[in-house]
Amino acid sequence: MEIGVLLPHFGEHASVESLVEGSRRLEQMGYDSVWVRDHILWSPHGMEGSNLTFLEPLLTLAAISAVTTRIQLGMAVLIPIRWPLKVAQNLATLSVLSGGRVIGGYGLGNNPAEFGAAGLRREDREDIFTETIEIMRAVWSSDDVTFQGKVFNFEKVTIEPKPVAPIPLLYGGTTQASIRRALSGMDGWLPGRIPLSTLDVRLDYLRQRSEEAGKRLSVGVVPIVKVHPDRDIARAGIDVAALAESSAGSNFWVAPPSGSFSTIEDLEGLLIAGTPEDCIAEIDKFAQRGLDRVVLDLRLDFGRYLEQLELLADAGLTRHFA
Repeated sequence: MEIGVLLPHFGEHASVESLVEGSRRLEQMGYDSVWVRDHILWSPHGMEGSNLTFLEPLLTLAAISAVTTRIQLGMAVLIPIRWPLKVAQNLATLSVLSGGRVIGGYGLGNNPAEFGAAGLRREDREDIFTETIEIMRAVWSSDDVTFQGKVFNFEKVTIEPKPVAPIPLLYGGTTQASIRRALSGMDGWLPGRIPLSTLDVRLDYLRQRSEEAGKRLSVGVVPIVKVHPDRDIARAGIDVAALAESSAGSNFWVAPPSGSFSTIEDLEGLLIAGTPEDCIAEIDKFAQRGLDRVVLDLRLDFGRYLEQLELLADAGLTRHFA
């Protein structure tokens, strides 16, 4: 199982040092991938503070590609606010610059203002998403591509250079509908933060639909993680109620055995907080379920971003799942 890390490219702790030099150190520690989020208009919510800094994700990954040689560059996830030919060119260029280390993640997005700021309409987002995926795959594999869609149209377009390695495309979202979208045209499913009670139900649904479709998807999750040598300190100050409502798909989550998301234990899978050894034991639950990757989201304590990752690496996290 691969272990990735969500980069602190948003909020008060976003810096060249934490992103560029930090990613070089992550590669040395043995982490497999670094990941970015995506917004044009970003409004931080409770656990993200109030700082409006949000570094553009693809430019951030390009900078990191120049100082690393092995670590993969992932998107968790892009939203359909870019013209498809442009994002196809961007990802193909990133593939060339990085030697083929790109993982493309995509979701539907939700904020109407962001679509408007990009010159698009939120009500078209499903068509924009579907056509973007079709267009990217077409121009990455063929020349003189003509496309006639509901939103986008063009004739005889060739984009060079093409990706130097296949770019896997993952779909983000925690609902059953997100699994169906992933199976219809993507290579993987990356639901982000999701309680274990919900993940188990979704994995059963995914297995059923995968058998019907004759297709296997890679699967990953992005849990919130907080690490400290002292377990009580790691768990102090965590707002369980806020985390229980922190995802757009939380209304569709399956309740834990207790019946509600009231304690840290109820958030099992979504939240991992404790000593390095505690955290590795919790991450192992994903490996036991056959997941392909876990991306660690340390935003609750980005001020200790590298320190937490060093604690996990020193405790054997990257070796354990190698």
